[in-house]
Amino acid sequence: MPEDSVPLQDAQPKSTSRPRPPSPKPRPGLGGLLRAALPAALAVLGLALTILGFVRFTDTFEQTRAYRATPTCAADAKPGADCVTLESGRVTKKEEEAGSDSTDYMLTVSRETAPTGRYAVGKAFYEDVDAGTTVELRILHGKVFELSFQGHRSRPENTPYLTIFEFSGLIGVGMIMIIGGLFGDLEFMLFISLGYSAGATLLTAFGSLLLISLQWPLLVTLPIAVTCWLIAAAISHSAFKEF
Repeated sequence: MPEDSVPLQDAQPKSTSRPRPPSPKPRPGLGGLLRAALPAALAVLGLALTILGFVRFTDTFEQTRAYRATPTCAADAKPGADCVTLESGRVTKKEEEAGSDSTDYMLTVSRETAPTGRYAVGKAFYEDVDAGTTVELRILHGKVFELSFQGHRSRPENTPYLTIFEFSGLIGVGMIMIIGGLFGDLEFMLFISLGYSAGATLLTAFGSLLLISLQWPLLVTLPIAVTCWLIAAAISHSAFKEF
């Protein structure tokens, strides 16, 4: 046998093994899925709160001006009917309350069917009545919406401050939840959301009080309210991005 020959059994066989396929990536667990879905759920919940807040705003706005379009009750109207009741009241006391910028003129009026109330009137109204004068009251759902006497008219304040604060909280918190869910980091949003929500609620309450007091038509008031909400949302979004 030649010296440079290699025995067949000593030859090393070539490897025929194939490379292993890459191991599949682990599937996210339930906690990961919930965390991924949390921003969208937060935004949807915020949208629901915002819509509910605007519905409450619309209802409150309509209630504060309902007496203008509500007919006067007939003589045979049942108690609690959706109509304006006319009632006479007697002035029992007159008071001038001087403030830093103006003077408030208050009349205390006693009624036969309800407790005595104090109402603000104009200066001319105040000067033309005395203790014992009978004034006319327009009442809807138990609230006095108007006092009148010989051509003078005064509309007492019936602003539902608590209701305004409640739906303002829904709108303000809903806005922050929408922004945080769509654009923000959840941990950071949770850290600052309390302050932002409080600020948004107060601004919404102030704007709502102004719009309800102006008593413009709803077709004008509601678009203004929505536009203000969009502007506030854009400003809040920019503030989130700054951080």
